[in-house]
Amino acid sequence: MLNFSIFKLKMIKIPNNKEEYSSNKFNTTQYKFMSDSPIVWMFSGQGSQYFNMGKMLYNKNITFRYWMKKLDIISIKYIGQSIIKILYNNEFSETKLFNQTLYTHPALFMFQYAMAKTLLSQDFKIPDILFGASLGEFIAAAFANITEVEESLFDIIKQAFLFEFYCNNGAMILIIDDINNSYINSIFYDKYQYELAAINFDRCFVISGLYNKITKIIKFLKKKNITYQILPVSTAFHSSQIDIVKNKFNLIFKNRIINKSTIPIISCAYLSINKLNNINFFSGDYWWNVIRNPIQFSKAIMDFKKKYPKAIYIDLSPSGNMGTFVKYNLCIEKRNRVIQIIDPFNKDLINLDLARKKLKILINS
Repeated sequence: MLNFSIFKLKMIKIPNNKEEYSSNKFNTTQYKFMSDSPIVWMFSGQGSQYFNMGKMLYNKNITFRYWMKKLDIISIKYIGQSIIKILYNNEFSETKLFNQTLYTHPALFMFQYAMAKTLLSQDFKIPDILFGASLGEFIAAAFANITEVEESLFDIIKQAFLFEFYCNNGAMILIIDDINNSYINSIFYDKYQYELAAINFDRCFVISGLYNKITKIIKFLKKKNITYQILPVSTAFHSSQIDIVKNKFNLIFKNRIINKSTIPIISCAYLSINKLNNINFFSGDYWWNVIRNPIQFSKAIMDFKKKYPKAIYIDLSPSGNMGTFVKYNLCIEKRNRVIQIIDPFNKDLINLDLARKKLKILINS
């Protein structure tokens, strides 16, 4: 049985180690409004995680390790488990399924927030805009100083408890096919009761539903030789299967104090660029729609690129999936403006150096 006493606890504040970190603090006064070539930092959601993600960075990069350890203190306090010990357990390989929401939710938050701080310490330019998909939007808001990072992670952990306890019988599949094909229709839905969870690009979408229904869809896809990927999740995010926790979810954000920020965020749920200077943003209802409504990734990118065709996209996700999705929404000539850093092939440090060099070239081009 999960311990729901966490909802009665107060958020803890972890002091900074000034000697180790003071030079890496993010100063929002440095932000300048977007040029015609804005730098976009992208944060991913559930399904992009795996065991040992960023392990080389954790072992070799002082800033990444500092932030992972700092945030892990909060996880230990409220979950009773070290996310670091789970994530970097030598018994688990990258191919072993990492899908327990209680651990994956905070792990994705910790990893990508630590990545953002690492890029700043490596002389990457402060981003002009942040792009968050699902859980990634929570991470983007924390990086933009909308809430204290400790408070944001605390909220993520409380969400994870809810999903783990009430919604732990779901599954999600990424499908490579035309979403307009005849089998994606009401008859197919009536039979398998799936729901559209995301549209990544014109031939890539995600469906969500109960595990026993999704397994039947997999048989159908195999029979039709349709390419698919089972996402490492145990909750049917972005579907009616999570509606049972809506009221409890909204209570997490009751009386939340929201700070202003100078970094806007592209929302895949609202298809808008939020200036983040209005406390009506980021209410319980706002965040509920972020994890409940379909992820309109393709539409958000298509709208953004029309206004900023020279934008530079940097993927902070652990799997590079955000960058891949962006590339397929761009023309071939623009795909070199996407920078991916981390992947499961243990080349974190090399990729980080290459990314920094590529960014300088793109900025000066």
